[in-house]
Amino acid sequence: MNSSRFLASGLRAVLMIGVSGMTGSVLRAQNAPAPSADPNAPARVAVAAIGDVTIFQDELVRRLLQEIRPHEEQFYQEPPAVTAQSVLRKMVAEKATSMEGRRLGLDKDEQIRRAVTQLETARIVTRLLETELGPKLRIEDSDVNQVMKTRPKLTRDQAKTVAVQAKVNQLREQYYAEVAAKRHLAKVTGNLARTAEIHQRLLLRPRQPRGPTQYWILNSQIVTDLSDEEKSLLLATFDGGQFTVKDWFQLLCEFPPPRRPKDLDKAEGVERVLEMGLRGPVLAAEAKSRGYDKDPEVLSELRRLEDDRLLYKTQEVRVKDIPEPTAEQVKAYFDADPSRFATNPTLKVDQIWCPDKETAQKVRTAIDQGGDFDALRKEHSLQKDVSPYSLTPGSEGVFWAQLAKSEPNQVLGPIPGFYGNGAKWRLIKVHEVIPAKTQDYSEQIASSAKWMLFGEERRRAVEAMEKELLEKYPHEVYSDRIRDLDPVEIALKQQDK
Repeated sequence: MNSSRFLASGLRAVLMIGVSGMTGSVLRAQNAPAPSADPNAPARVAVAAIGDVTIFQDELVRRLLQEIRPHEEQFYQEPPAVTAQSVLRKMVAEKATSMEGRRLGLDKDEQIRRAVTQLETARIVTRLLETELGPKLRIEDSDVNQVMKTRPKLTRDQAKTVAVQAKVNQLREQYYAEVAAKRHLAKVTGNLARTAEIHQRLLLRPRQPRGPTQYWILNSQIVTDLSDEEKSLLLATFDGGQFTVKDWFQLLCEFPPPRRPKDLDKAEGVERVLEMGLRGPVLAAEAKSRGYDKDPEVLSELRRLEDDRLLYKTQEVRVKDIPEPTAEQVKAYFDADPSRFATNPTLKVDQIWCPDKETAQKVRTAIDQGGDFDALRKEHSLQKDVSPYSLTPGSEGVFWAQLAKSEPNQVLGPIPGFYGNGAKWRLIKVHEVIPAKTQDYSEQIASSAKWMLFGEERRRAVEAMEKELLEKYPHEVYSDRIRDLDPVEIALKQQDK
């Protein structure tokens, strides 16, 4: 990697760590990549539309890969077929559910608004800092040499990364001080001691009793234990925003309890937490003044997050009144089909993983002509020194159906299997077959059956709601654009990252 690219990637990595620390844990939930901003990238293909939302083929492809991945379950149940049509219908139904949640006003939910605000702050502050700090980031050989002098076990590249981190941190603190002065940041120091008193009340005298091992302030106490006047009590003001006691407690509750400061009964401890919390909002105010919050990519990502949160909130509202099944209902559910609660079948196998189907077919031909499986594995497999291991429905997902009827000493394949981020072709030698085993009804089985039945009832309620909403909200699916999308073929073409 050349120097400029190294510095640019290092800058973004350090900024994301710093900003995510300022704005909470919402970033960890944002795994879906944003649409490419590259003007030379090929045009995205729309596969469905509902309301003002378009679903694109690349989004459907990512979802297909998620749907076919294996999911470990206590009791195996053959999953429905995963097709582009069924998955796209589900995606459209989810968008309809989010739209219904917005119509019901659920987008005003405080947790949803906070999650959206956190993500917005993270994204626009990172972009602001990249713009402002990028041109100033210069790392000299002397900087790297100094790191290696103090940490001689590092390689030069590692030392360069450390030097970049230190420089970015220095530039970020300098820039924050400039912005804080520019935006007239002022702490309301007279309210720090009162915040410490409120902290002690919530910690030692909660309105609702906490569990016997919960000795820390809970998120729920921000709602139940703080008066409206206390929530709005100002701790800092700045051009474009303010920081209140409510903001302070929300920040505190993002700390794992063992890492929360021990001196929050004093104004000084409250101020240290306040100082940590101010960076994101102050820099976000500066970013908004420059229009970063109007960036189409940022707006699109915020909409996706809000839709996701609305989806779960609307589903939650729909199923909240479904009662837990009774003991009699659970027993009847078990008796109707005890095989649902059998132990999972298992295969003890060796595998030869091949880079492509052609190689796998050549290996298969060699086996059929008397070739030794172990020798061929050592010669051709992408994994040469792997001991025999177990395959289960939970590890195989959609591929289990091809393995379910195998027998000891049988060689299967070529068949696909999950490998890395995608799938590859393989040959499988079966050493042992451990069939599923039915189990007698017991207290443990009853508990599992209860939650399985409860889950099924909730899923049926959600599916009924989705059917209603697909009839309520006009939508269009472009079937001709998805007919060639086979999830297994997509996985086989997926490159390992």
